[in-house]
Amino acid sequence: MTVYVDLLFGLNTAINYLLLRGAAAVGGAPGRRGRLLGAAAVGGLYAVATVLPLGPLLGALPGQLAAAALMAVLAFGWRRSTLRQGLYFLALSFALSGVVLLAVQWLEPSLRFLGGRTYYALTTPALLLLAGLSYGLAALVLGGAGRHTGGDLVTLPLALGEARVTVRALRDTGNTLRDPVSGEAVVVTGPEVLAQLLPGAAVTAAELRDPAALLARLAPQFPRAKLRLIPFRAVGVESGLLLALRCRSGRREILVAVNPDPVGGSGPYEALLGGASV
Repeated sequence: MTVYVDLLFGLNTAINYLLLRGAAAVGGAPGRRGRLLGAAAVGGLYAVATVLPLGPLLGALPGQLAAAALMAVLAFGWRRSTLRQGLYFLALSFALSGVVLLAVQWLEPSLRFLGGRTYYALTTPALLLLAGLSYGLAALVLGGAGRHTGGDLVTLPLALGEARVTVRALRDTGNTLRDPVSGEAVVVTGPEVLAQLLPGAAVTAAELRDPAALLARLAPQFPRAKLRLIPFRAVGVESGLLLALRCRSGRREILVAVNPDPVGGSGPYEALLGGASV
């Protein structure tokens, strides 16, 4: 049986990417595209290695777990939440295996043997379609399942260039705001925090209520902030936009959206998190 290494690598990379995106959607992790793609490519290389002479050794359970752990760290970074994200990745991998098994029972494809293992001859488009369906179902049905950890206060350091600010953030599972492009969870804060992150911007509450015009004014002045608009819905607001900027929090980058009014009012916090760890 002829094995095309480029096809094996490409197929496994694509499936791994969808599974990692699904794990990010379930756990509320940022899941930046470049990191996910790099981790998926490592998984693709591992798949190629398993058909080489040392394949049986690498394909054993310890090798599989080591590869999954490496992919999780590359995709989500070295922090406490990575273990949870890795478990989501494994769970989605098992779910995909179940979906493929159902497809096998239904389609009854022919069998192939490689390296002492049995393979079902599903086509590449069929496998990608099944992986895409698994990712979509995970995002739809399980999206945010890892965020329901209860409300509590945490200290959240934010940095943008030389600007530094530390805020108290309420971990609120009711905050489901996300970037519609990446699926990344978004922190919500108020104008007083924006003033410290963008000193000299002199942003007023009225400008924050017209975020599109404010984006046009600030983007040339603060390119490092990577300003963008985040759509949202709230009680009494069918659809709206919030100005958001990208900050560093510890070793990772996060999206911070700015509400026109102070988030905590006179309460003990200045920002809202979802349930996702930061």
